[in-house]
Amino acid sequence: MTSPSLPPDPVTTTEIADLLSWARQLSASGSADPAQRAAYLAAKANLLARIADHHADGHPCHASQARQVADQARDLAAQANALHQPKDSR
Repeated sequence: MTSPSLPPDPVTTTEIADLLSWARQLSASGSADPAQRAAYLAAKANLLARIADHHADGHPCHASQARQVADQARDLAAQANALHQPKDSR
């Protein structure tokens, strides 16, 4: 028998502040490392997904929209990361 999954930990204000600080740093640098931008997008997607999961029971419509945004952010992160991977020169 499988046990029900535990609800996700709520996102803290510190986590949100840290993500916003990271965004400010990337914006201020102008030409930030593409890998850093991809990592930021992935972290943002994970945070959005956690927010959506936390509120899924009380606000299913908003949770669905937040999940869509998180999925899009994950896709962008993967694309950004793929664009800046070293190419095999064979």
